[in-house]
Amino acid sequence: MPDAVHAAETIRALESDLIELALRRAPVDAIVERVAGALCEAGVQVNQIRLAARTLHPAIDAIAVSWSSKTGIDIGVFRHAEAGGDDWLRSPLRYMIDTRTLRMRRRLSDPAQRADYPVFENMAAAGITDYLAHLFIFGDPDATRRDGLIVRWMTHHADGFRDSDLAILDRIGARVAAAILPGLEHSIAGNLLEAYVGARSGAQVLEGTIQTGETQAMDAVIVVVDLAGFTAASDAVPGDRLVDLLDRHLEAMVPPMTAHGGEILAFLGDGFLAAFELGADARRACVSALDAATEAIDGVTALASTLSAEGLPALPLEAALHVGTVRYGNVGAGGRQAFTVIGPAVNAASRIEALCRPLGHRLLTSQAFAETSGDPRLRPVGDHPIRGIAEPMTLYALK
Repeated sequence: MPDAVHAAETIRALESDLIELALRRAPVDAIVERVAGALCEAGVQVNQIRLAARTLHPAIDAIAVSWSSKTGIDIGVFRHAEAGGDDWLRSPLRYMIDTRTLRMRRRLSDPAQRADYPVFENMAAAGITDYLAHLFIFGDPDATRRDGLIVRWMTHHADGFRDSDLAILDRIGARVAAAILPGLEHSIAGNLLEAYVGARSGAQVLEGTIQTGETQAMDAVIVVVDLAGFTAASDAVPGDRLVDLLDRHLEAMVPPMTAHGGEILAFLGDGFLAAFELGADARRACVSALDAATEAIDGVTALASTLSAEGLPALPLEAALHVGTVRYGNVGAGGRQAFTVIGPAVNAASRIEALCRPLGHRLLTSQAFAETSGDPRLRPVGDHPIRGIAEPMTLYALK
């Protein structure tokens, strides 16, 4: 076991490293791994570290990073849907957050100290003998939404934590939280930007592409989709059910786009605008966009029976695909910006989509898209006038 002098030097070195990790906005798992290594070197009898940090994400409530002396680092998430589960409602973590208890210690080898929470019984059965938890609150502790993290330290040692172990863990806990905060907030910013403006756009904004008019030319497939009949449904379906109806349709529409490499650039009420960059293989990008559009149409169609059984209208999806050069980047004024695509190709795609219902097709493409893709699933359906375009366009539909 390291002597006291070596242990003290190791912890001082860790504290110095935590400053460096904070300045680098290091990811949480890297910080936890560094902390675990230093504690073991200093002779602290810790076998597990579990950390949970609140985040901002449409689906995820908190990130979880754990370290075990046997298995190393593991990363997971807590979803919003889990917040009402029995495990959470009966957990010591919830108690600490609700009561703002900043420190909790339990000797799990003592049945009396593990009786108040079922999870302690499970931990004791797994060989954990001692448990220490720290709650660190970020920002205003009186804010409606409280952000922060909880670190839990656990040991399998027969005698539990020694006083010297507890002193070190109590000392470094706040330093660990402070080191984690910069990287956590940077990650949260990236997650929010990805959720609201898309992965590619969000990354560019986070890297500093924020000046009004800062755009670049991009050759892309433009996809415009729209739910037919949504306006009529808005008058017939109560507001809360209408939002649920739209969300369920979007759940069928959005994943195929992102799964095939597209990016949702803007939600347009009951539809959206997406783009697939052509890159080095224009044909592949077009085929991917067509695959995404047909899967979205099929996914929405598959909702019909379930919605009908619930007394809700099934809203067919219409889609248009076009290729062209667009300007991709920042547009806006007065401090309000949007990262999107603009240009004649976007306008053409929108107006092609408006012809789906009159022409009786769920999907229409331009001739430029059909020729670039070379996809045998498409067939010409004639020349049609397009508002704002001088010459009629040859359109294609699915066979």
